[in-house]
Amino acid sequence: MPPAFVLHRKDGVTVAEKLNLRQRKFAEYYVQNGNIVQSAVMAGYSENYANSRAYELLENVGVSAYIKELTEKAKDERIMTAKDRQVLLSDIARGSENEPSDRIRAVDTLNKMTGEYLSKVEISGGLDAEISKLDELVKQMKQNE
Repeated sequence: MPPAFVLHRKDGVTVAEKLNLRQRKFAEYYVQNGNIVQSAVMAGYSENYANSRAYELLENVGVSAYIKELTEKAKDERIMTAKDRQVLLSDIARGSENEPSDRIRAVDTLNKMTGEYLSKVEISGGLDAEISKLDELVKQMKQNE
């Protein structure tokens, strides 16, 4: 599945394609561990460069955009889809090793998710009285115009 968030330049090339290999690796390592110096060294930059100037990589527009793209992709991959939730709840409901109360709760939650339950709304009191109040308000609003 292609990433949901991919930045393209005006010429149609992705941001990552405009970076050199070390810049891409730096961004990928940085997203994983959050340490600028360590990410720069792991990407192939010298320790001297990493210790003194690696912060400049974060100031690079392309590198920072690629980091944002990777971060968004990681967030999207962590979020369960509705189908994932239904599969998980189905596994709980079918799992004989689970407590009966957990299984029943899983079935109940699945039923709510899929709209198996009907909502019943009861109206008490006379609607005629409420309609006449609304009619009176409309008349007053027209008079005030």
